[in-house]
Amino acid sequence: MSEKIGQELHRVREGQNISLEQAAEETHIRLHYLEALEMGDFNQLPSKAHVRGFLRAYAEYLGIASQPLLSSLDEQEQTPLETETDSQDEQTPTVAETPGNSILIFKDLGEDLKQQREMLGFSLEEVERNIHIRQHYLEAMESGNLDGLPSPVQGRGMLQNYAAFLGLDTEPILLRFADGLQAQLAEKRAAHPISPDTRPSRRRTHLTLLRSFPGDWFLGAILIVAVVAFTIWGTIRISSLQAAPNPIETVPSIAEALQATPEGSLSEIPPPTETPLPEPAETENSPGLEGNTIAPPAEEVTPETPVPTVSDAPVQVYVSVLRRAWMRVTVDGNIEFEGRVVPGSAFSFSGEFQIELFTGNGAALQVFFNETDLGVLGVYGEVVYKVYTPQGALLPTPTITPVPTNTPLASPTPQQTATP
Repeated sequence: MSEKIGQELHRVREGQNISLEQAAEETHIRLHYLEALEMGDFNQLPSKAHVRGFLRAYAEYLGIASQPLLSSLDEQEQTPLETETDSQDEQTPTVAETPGNSILIFKDLGEDLKQQREMLGFSLEEVERNIHIRQHYLEAMESGNLDGLPSPVQGRGMLQNYAAFLGLDTEPILLRFADGLQAQLAEKRAAHPISPDTRPSRRRTHLTLLRSFPGDWFLGAILIVAVVAFTIWGTIRISSLQAAPNPIETVPSIAEALQATPEGSLSEIPPPTETPLPEPAETENSPGLEGNTIAPPAEEVTPETPVPTVSDAPVQVYVSVLRRAWMRVTVDGNIEFEGRVVPGSAFSFSGEFQIELFTGNGAALQVFFNETDLGVLGVYGEVVYKVYTPQGALLPTPTITPVPTNTPLASPTPQQTATP
């Protein structure tokens, strides 16, 4: 019967002008397995499960109905042998079909590995050193102890590496390992059968999905409506913000408040409530200012060198403002100017006896005395007080107010005592 199946496969393949090499490449079945199928020699295949699987795949590839071939194969397996032996011996099940034979498959596989290793003269330590598999895993494979391996998948990889190192054909070994896993699964199912009531019903699953489907639709519709509403609200909000008029300034900015004002109006600015006493200004080379020079602000503008106004007065002072500062000028005892000045402005003063100049920022003012450029009064932030007379520029000497001392208390006067 098996020869008839093989002849049928061979006839159909030859009729389609397909070579065995092409069939093996397209079906991913090894060439010698296809040759065994066409010759009807099913004993060359690893197991009966492989015979049925390869036969079904090859028949479908050739366009033949696989069910009649499988039925013929089943009839052949069920036909009793023409011998006088016991029926139980005639129908001895295969290793994979006998319950409890998974252990025998693994042990038989391990014995083959051990015999090959001993024949090659390798020790377990040498094998571990070469293929980098722990010795206890090697012992588990040789003893057929599947529980000693990390997992069936990792055990399959270790078995393949071990067999390749020993020079064995890895494919039959892996097929036997797969048969052992299938037998072990069959044993577990036989030990714990699943009742029909506990099996999931496909009809029941479909009903459950149909019942939950409207709820999912409802939730999705709510989410879509929420997203659309949020998008519309955001668009309206952005449009309203863009269409809103610009706010009108009601309070002037600091820059406008500090802009230059006419010279006549500077006198109306009230002076500071507390005017510090004039102190002698330290020059740039004095030790008190060493390392303490403050950098001028970036907004300062250095004007061009002014031309002082020529006058017949004995004392002439021309002040050019370089930076913002507070300034007070007294001419012959009368205050001519007192207030804040801005960069770019200039002031000219003439007097008979003396002109006093007091400022809170020495680097802000450049002074021309009797048409002579004296430069700036000091460094940035320095309080400067100078007096200009016909004899020249004077620097007032600060007066030191003596500190009163405490008056000593009078000691008590001794009194005479009465004589008894």
